[in-house]
Amino acid sequence: MDNTLYFDFLKKSEQLEIDFKCVYVHDADCSDVGKFFAALEVAIKSSEVYPDGLVILFTANQLDSIRQFWNKEIERRNFLERLERNNISYAKSIYFVEIHPSQIKINKELSSFTSPIIINNEELLKLYSAGLLKLVFKNNVLHKAPSGHTFKHPSAKRSKLFIQARELASNESEIQFIGRGLCLLNPKADLKNVETIYIDSMGIYPFVKEAVIFSESKANIESFHSYSSISDLSPQSESSLVIISASTSGNMARYFAQNGFSSDQIITIVDTEKRDSLSKVFVDLNLKEDNGIEGDETDIEINGEHFSYKAKPPKEITIGVGHKPSDLHSILKVFGLDGINPINDKVDAINKSPVLSLSPEPLNCKDFDAWLSDEVKWSIPSSINTIIYSDDGASSTLASKVKTLIDKTRGSSNESIILKADDLIDNSCLENSTGILVVSAFAGDGGSLRQISRDLREFEYETIPRHFLIGVGIPQSMESWKRLTQFLVRNATRRLYGFSFWKVLPLGPDSLANSWTKITALASKSQMLSFDNSIGLGEGKFNQSLDAVNSSVELSNNELLPATGGSRLQITSGFVFFGKAIEDEHIEAVPQSTVFLTISAVLQTAREHSKAENCLSPSNYQSVVLSPENFLRFNDDVLQACLLRAALASELDYSSDNSLSEIMKELISKMFQRHQYSYGHAALEFAAALAIKKLKLKSKHTDQLIEEVINSANEFHPAIVGFMVLLKKV
Repeated sequence: MDNTLYFDFLKKSEQLEIDFKCVYVHDADCSDVGKFFAALEVAIKSSEVYPDGLVILFTANQLDSIRQFWNKEIERRNFLERLERNNISYAKSIYFVEIHPSQIKINKELSSFTSPIIINNEELLKLYSAGLLKLVFKNNVLHKAPSGHTFKHPSAKRSKLFIQARELASNESEIQFIGRGLCLLNPKADLKNVETIYIDSMGIYPFVKEAVIFSESKANIESFHSYSSISDLSPQSESSLVIISASTSGNMARYFAQNGFSSDQIITIVDTEKRDSLSKVFVDLNLKEDNGIEGDETDIEINGEHFSYKAKPPKEITIGVGHKPSDLHSILKVFGLDGINPINDKVDAINKSPVLSLSPEPLNCKDFDAWLSDEVKWSIPSSINTIIYSDDGASSTLASKVKTLIDKTRGSSNESIILKADDLIDNSCLENSTGILVVSAFAGDGGSLRQISRDLREFEYETIPRHFLIGVGIPQSMESWKRLTQFLVRNATRRLYGFSFWKVLPLGPDSLANSWTKITALASKSQMLSFDNSIGLGEGKFNQSLDAVNSSVELSNNELLPATGGSRLQITSGFVFFGKAIEDEHIEAVPQSTVFLTISAVLQTAREHSKAENCLSPSNYQSVVLSPENFLRFNDDVLQACLLRAALASELDYSSDNSLSEIMKELISKMFQRHQYSYGHAALEFAAALAIKKLKLKSKHTDQLIEEVINSANEFHPAIVGFMVLLKKV
């Protein structure tokens, strides 16, 4: 169901924010009842919390199929159960919305409401616009010029913004959704009377063609490509229409207006603002552009919807003390030696195996207790008499500790009660609550906290004070942590709920787990690889090398690949990011998970660094890679291995620059040659990163490495040879 288009629509009603999950059902999904409900389920699964309502949009001519599917009792009941928890239905309204060539309306026959109607036909175009805006940001339609650069548009205007309207859709559902929307926007009510549609770019042809087909129009679509062609076009009264792909200034619409076209004959698909006097804007970004152009920037010239500039070499980033996360020292001081679970360790309480997770025991420390005591005294509202904790195996202890502090502060031992989040099943749980404290020892991107917040909203009799208290946050990014904060603190009043945490340490995207799963998958494929004489190895050596790969990988489910001698990779003293958080006398006790957490956090800080020259994030015009210097600066084998595992594939892609690729090839070659010595103990990690194509060199340098290893196979460890065989054959 990769084609399913879904989006959120937020409506304010009587000081409440009511969230709807909207799903567009592609015509192809109306061919089968299974496909129809699967599309709806994909949309619901995407929600972090249960929506207040569901909006199902579909093409009007599919109504009979939709009616038939929805009337199937078993399938409908099974789907509706996905909107329930503990027999409580969270989605109070389900709307079926028909899309006609000239209008969009609610189908009252199929729609159902367990609360007053809160969406009407007049609001459907606003809802539709929310879906279009979702596509803008989902498909990266809006581009901002990198520091020191500006876009030079065909109109000769220089701007910091460029809009690629052709990227608005990435699949058939999205093309269909856009095409139908163009019909709804057309000021002529439908396209049947239009004979010619002029477009400025073939990139938007699929959208316009879809609109023409949907409206049963016979209009001819012509592309004029440039400003110089506008004067050659004829308005032809009511029979012609102009569709402009995108605009940041309205200049092209202005040119058409000066050549006889009325604003009713001009549509701009994506614009930074409405320009009613010039054209009808399909997607209004509502942006007031602040160019900030100083005059000495480098121009990125735009030709149609393409960039015409010389490709830049990748930006190299060398990791240093400026990339140290602010809370890293405190986390390492408390958890560094025995508080970070082994890599990929299963946490029974949540029945998951995250790459990195924290153990709750070290949280019982003086530093945290001092912060917690102050937080209870200074930040927790006196009205709070109910404490709710997430059932994750760690938060119950914290909830008890907080209750003790609250009761001690108030001089009462019976006033506050503790509830497990799973026990929130109806309104009676909160009937005596005057204020609620939600407690979580650890939080990632906050899925469980969001659900608790959603449950409280369902079961509270009225909006009462609420406070969220978190021990340590370990989100994917600081941006996702900010989004969590915004979600939790908002409510129906002008006041915000409380939110406090001791420390937060972003650890990078969930895709870090791929470094283990891909290597394991590669090892599995090696078992099915047949001997190939063309590789240049004898059959015995061939089988020995692949067996060595599997033996090494079997040892690394919960850790890094070992040195070729079989020893575990180990940190030594002097690691700049440990500082005094971990003393040298304890360095041998530091687990690999602590080193990996540190490197992951440092790289994520680099990705979000505020200074462009230190930021490990690419622009649309220049890639960014970890400088080979990093593998010389951090020369402990375990540090090199953790850099390879924690980096994104794009950050290890040296294939676009000959110089960088050659440097990395020489570095890896020396690693392989000296695999028996401490300098080369991370050789298997480098070989594996190449084999799963996470680390990329230019093809000629990759071939040179493979040839060097296979031609002198007896000089290299069999596992290194095996990884090179897999790199060549898989």
